[in-house]
Amino acid sequence: MADYDIDPAKAELSFIGGLRDPMLHQIAMNFFSVLGREAEPTDRLFLDGMQAALAGHLLGNYAIDRWKPPARTPEIGVNGLKRVLDYIEAHFAECIGLADLAAQARLSEFHFARLFRKATGLSPHRYVTSRRVQEAQNRLQFDRDSLVTIALETGFGSQANFIRVFRKSTGLTPGQYRTLYRH
Repeated sequence: MADYDIDPAKAELSFIGGLRDPMLHQIAMNFFSVLGREAEPTDRLFLDGMQAALAGHLLGNYAIDRWKPPARTPEIGVNGLKRVLDYIEAHFAECIGLADLAAQARLSEFHFARLFRKATGLSPHRYVTSRRVQEAQNRLQFDRDSLVTIALETGFGSQANFIRVFRKSTGLTPGQYRTLYRH
């Protein structure tokens, strides 16, 4: 380290457990690649370079005077997700905006949309639409209500929108679905 104007007595690293660092992983894998094989004449040069890369990375990123813990990222959490899902269940037939759902999770709309997709695999809009289609399928099988009534009572706003979204989701029109699955 003296070759690089770094006083080894002042170089102190922070202890950081459980950190994922792709660069550190790659350096370790390079060291590992030399182990378990027969030594080659260039290994010494390679290992000296990797040693310098490791020291530079550690000192540049984890020295006590440089390292700062990553900023706390927002989380939706189990309780927040439950509040949102309960809200959707109670209000899916109504017009639900992203702001309404984000408020239930107590997050900004941006963070909520990202974290909801991460937790459920669907965007909030897709999730609500899926829940509406699910309810419409149930009603088509067991109720005798008209398509217009089912469309309005499941939150689609119009029969035309209901038919378009339902067909896109199931591959069948609501009428075809009713005929096929009627109990």
